[in-house]
Amino acid sequence: MTNPTSAVNPSDESIAALRARPDDDPIVMVNLLKYAEPGGRERYARYGAVAGREISARGGRVLYSGASLAGDDWDGVALVYYPRRAAWLDMQDNPAYQAAISDRTAGLSARLLYAFAHGTGPVPVTPPSLEDVQRTSDEEVFVVNLLRYHGDEGRASFFRYGEVAARLVHDLGGKVEMSLVADQAMVSDDEWEHFVLVRYPSLDALRSMLASDAWQAANTAYREPGMAGTIAFPTR
Repeated sequence: MTNPTSAVNPSDESIAALRARPDDDPIVMVNLLKYAEPGGRERYARYGAVAGREISARGGRVLYSGASLAGDDWDGVALVYYPRRAAWLDMQDNPAYQAAISDRTAGLSARLLYAFAHGTGPVPVTPPSLEDVQRTSDEEVFVVNLLRYHGDEGRASFFRYGEVAARLVHDLGGKVEMSLVADQAMVSDDEWEHFVLVRYPSLDALRSMLASDAWQAANTAYREPGMAGTIAFPTR
């Protein structure tokens, strides 16, 4: 497991910390999911049916969800928009939602839940607006990137990598779909600073970029020295 978590549900302390933060802008809850076996997907789907109704009732929506293409670490990701922190917090107190939490608990063996806000990330592009991610073909893949740096110098180094990577992604016909700044850890054993979701036209296009001399050079010179930690995997 890339980022093992000691729980699948937010602690009282993390909920209180989110409640204490200023509530002046939308948030996106980044959910990384690992299903329990056997039967975890079915139990989580039962929770998801209830959660979907409660999220929608508060003006929220799923911006993107996808299954991991990377093997055993994580099974999937869901990026859920809430118009204010208060919308997510109100849902936690709803009896119907509370009754579904047992299905979520039984359905997951690991989870990362982190609140992010819209903002400038480590890639030199204007942060895209928080819109639903629209798929345009069955071949497309969307790479999840959670990022943490070695201080200010590491952040600057990674930004130089981002300049190269942004050009390579553009040349492939891809784009940055989402750029988010960390707000509050809810279920995570690590701190994270940025979240970036990147669209690629295909898995082969992603692989060709990673194999290119330009990417390899930027990775060695800037990305690896700059990062203190990352979770990155392709989804569809």
